[in-house]
Amino acid sequence: MTDGNRVRLCMKDLYGQDVVEMIERETRRYELWSIESPDHPDFKAAFDLLWEAFGESGEMEREDSVRGFLREDVYEPDRFGTFMRYFLLVARDRDGRVRGVRDGTILYNPAYSSDLVVVYLSHIYMLPDARGTVLSYWLRIAPVELAMQFMVGLSIRGLARLPNPDAPGRHFGLRVNLAAEMEYFSPEDRLSLQRILFYGRGGFDAINPRHFPYRQPDFREPEVIAKTGNMPHPFMILLRRMGRERQARLPISEARTVLKLLYDDFAAFCEPEYLANSLDVVLERLEQREARGKDSVELLPLPSGPRDIGRLKRLFRYNVYRQYYGMGPETRAYLEGPIRDQVYKSPGFLDEELRKIRTQLNDRPHYVFESRGRGFSWEGEAAAPSEAGDLGDASETVEVEPR
Repeated sequence: MTDGNRVRLCMKDLYGQDVVEMIERETRRYELWSIESPDHPDFKAAFDLLWEAFGESGEMEREDSVRGFLREDVYEPDRFGTFMRYFLLVARDRDGRVRGVRDGTILYNPAYSSDLVVVYLSHIYMLPDARGTVLSYWLRIAPVELAMQFMVGLSIRGLARLPNPDAPGRHFGLRVNLAAEMEYFSPEDRLSLQRILFYGRGGFDAINPRHFPYRQPDFREPEVIAKTGNMPHPFMILLRRMGRERQARLPISEARTVLKLLYDDFAAFCEPEYLANSLDVVLERLEQREARGKDSVELLPLPSGPRDIGRLKRLFRYNVYRQYYGMGPETRAYLEGPIRDQVYKSPGFLDEELRKIRTQLNDRPHYVFESRGRGFSWEGEAAAPSEAGDLGDASETVEVEPR
């Protein structure tokens, strides 16, 4: 018997209004604003923060392109029939200082799918003192509200049909997919690991790169690309299919629509020849799968903590690059870098790195747990068994049933 124990809290014990009050108090110190014009006083500060984080690596649209997005008529489709609504969200503190920025695009094309809306989460940047707060979560989901407003606007103008216009709480019957791009996992890239865990806790899955070897186009200036060569980024596509997070399969038709909508967005500022070589590879892979009688692709769940950290095994950058992207200008530096010697010298390299990560995550104290039915609520009670296959075989031939 000790003199005192730290008490952990079970989320299941909270009443619904308790959760609302907690979030309200956390959020009160920030304001979220949607910048609707490049003339907004916060535009330059917001853009500069994103450019500093993503511009040099060729992952960010140029300033003239972003200014153009904000001036476009969002109710006028592009040449492919896709409606796009670019958003630039700014979070300010009580003193009016910018603490976080998020941008992206809401994408909808009734010819591709009459009820699917894709919210492309392009970039997010948090100032250091705002990291680890509720703000990052709000900047992840705030675009959903903008998407619903946009779809209502399209419906009023007769440009879209809401399957269930009387159910705003259920997204009017629309299928809403949040989409993000991210580097594949590599042990030395701890920032990537943090991002993967962040999205894993938010209900996102990765589209299996075996079926979907996606590349983000090279966003640099055309003259720069002409000098250095085209350098698309091999990224995984993460999806949160809102209300369908437990489904382990993604219909090929939906995967194709997501891809085409993203590339319609990129076509607004990328040269066609720099898009086609990345787009065609994935479309061809999906067609090959259909030709074999398959109607879906696999969604790989992301880890959310130490218990399921083994999920990273199927997303290991070195293996993914070798198996699904091959040796090319965009992968050569990594594949021929220090990671190659580490893998060859130690066959158990990846397992050992995952064990280290699990230990580090376990060493962090946790004072809230989801449910008494999952895990334990006080010291001494047996912990729930680890998820099956935590560090087991990551064979690509395993077919996963709906979760």
